Amino acid sequence: MNKLLEARKAKRESQAQAANAIGIAQSMLAMMETGDRNGSDKTKRKVAEHYGKSVGELFFSDNITSGDIHIHAQREEVAR
Repeated sequence: MNKLLEARKAKRESQAQAANAIGIAQSMLAMMETGDRNGSDKTKRKVAEHYGKSVGELFFSDNITSGDIHIHAQREEVAR
C-alpha cells in the first residue's frame, strides 16, 4: 500500500470524501494513489495539508536508487 492510500485509510475516508475535502476530482485522487498521475505541486500541497503530512512524506521515497548515486557522482565531479 502506498503512502497516499495509507494516509486516506488512516483518516477512514472514502476516495470521494477525501477528494471532495481536498478540492480535486475523485478520479485524480485515484490515479495519484495508483501512481498513474503525480499531480501538480499545488495539488500535492493540498493533499499533504489535508492529511496533515509534508509533501515529502507522501510523495517522495527514502530509497536511494542507483540512478540517484550516479547523479550525485556527476554533481561532485562538476563541482571539482
